Amino acid sequence: MTDHDHPQAAARACRRRRCAALIAAGVLLPLPALAGCSDEARDTSVATSQDIAAAPRGELKKGGTLRWAVDAMPGTLNAFQSDADATTTRIAGAVLPSMFTLDANGRPQRNADYLDAADISARDPKQVVTYKINRKARWSDGRPVTAADFIAQWTALRGKDNAFWTARNAGYDRIGKVEQGADSREVKVTFARPYADWESLFTPLYPKSVMGSADAFNDGAREQLQVSAGPFLFQKRDAKQGRVVLVRNPKWWGDPAMLKRIVLQSLPGDKRAAALADGSIDVAAVDQVAAKRVASARRAASAARTRPATATRARRARGTGPGPAPAPRPPRRRTPYCAATPSARPWSPPTPSSPSTAAAGRWPTTGCAARWPVPSTARSSRTPSSSRSTCRPGRSAAIC
Repeated sequence: MTDHDHPQAAARACRRRRCAALIAAGVLLPLPALAGCSDEARDTSVATSQDIAAAPRGELKKGGTLRWAVDAMPGTLNAFQSDADATTTRIAGAVLPSMFTLDANGRPQRNADYLDAADISARDPKQVVTYKINRKARWSDGRPVTAADFIAQWTALRGKDNAFWTARNAGYDRIGKVEQGADSREVKVTFARPYADWESLFTPLYPKSVMGSADAFNDGAREQLQVSAGPFLFQKRDAKQGRVVLVRNPKWWGDPAMLKRIVLQSLPGDKRAAALADGSIDVAAVDQVAAKRVASARRAASAARTRPATATRARRARGTGPGPAPAPRPPRRRTPYCAATPSARPWSPPTPSSPSTAAAGRWPTTGCAARWPVPSTARSSRTPSSSRSTCRPGRSAAIC
């Protein structure tokens, strides 16, 4: 029995091989549960665990550009073609609808930005899944996302028409029909055979203008996406510079993206550590050895920036550095003793620093002690105990 014949095994296999792309809606949106029980290497590479330090949205600064290193420029922007790669998936995740996303534990969760509901509405005699599309969801050309987009994508990917140059159709080949429900915002998907991983389907969802004909499917979305419906829009693909630029979608109906732009920059793996260290790249996939090199280089750079400032301050203090020398310190004032200055004010000893200090008869050792009695344990042997003019502890009785 194969994975396709056993629903639970199929679900486990699909979860192991599911493409999960990072997309931006705060700084990064949840991981989309992308279609597929595909054995392609790209599915495995993108599905690797993501080490992300989550932060509350309110603590993030709005705006800025994220520069993200990728392996290569995407050969196509159509995620269902044979030359699609991880960069294709990443772009699609940022600019196209994802019906389900993955939570922190890798479980599919309905994406409320696109779906009000999505459930198995029947199991017998056929598995039926009913989608209810969020009425705010619209393509960048102003057209609403409707059942027609679902129908067009299934028709292109079902594997019945060789004119569509598809590379994978897992799950779509299990569907018997896709039809409109009560209105254009409701979609009913009836499966010819049960499919456990149905939540991975229609992600990403392309517009009918891309999936509606073989010509549009094959060539219409290879180098640009004229119509999209995500928190970001596809702005340009610069083959000479090896970069793809995505910009914030001003018409996005969900929480607006915190970033203003995302630049996906083609950069070989052996150059990423240096790019991260010098700040020309913000995000890159590197191994632990490279990550340690980056951290070490940044610490060294921070220390180098600090040392010149410290040395300059020292030279200024000596009068040899640039800028004005610091003002000289005023001469230290010495407190006269009572015997030398009879007119001096009577000295009042400050409060001891702690009860234990007072109990031991230890008082501060600066100032004059004239006309102030000192605890007997601290009196000078040369001063009568009944005298009202006593010496402060630590001073010679002869001086006082």
